Amino acid sequence: MTEQHLAALGWALLHPPTREAFRRSTGEDINPALDRYRQWLEENLVGKPSDVTEDAEEAA
Repeated sequence: MTEQHLAALGWALLHPPTREAFRRSTGEDINPALDRYRQWLEENLVGKPSDVTEDAEEAA
């Protein structure tokens, strides 16, 4: 996956109008599933934004 793909995925996970559009088009609330997926990504692959800041400070 390219950086553009990752940025688009992140945007879709966090963008409230996109979540609302999905709910309106499918009748399903995707928020809980996306929140669980984002949490899994942070814990297993990406890390939280605060983790990056702390790592950068430790490296300096």
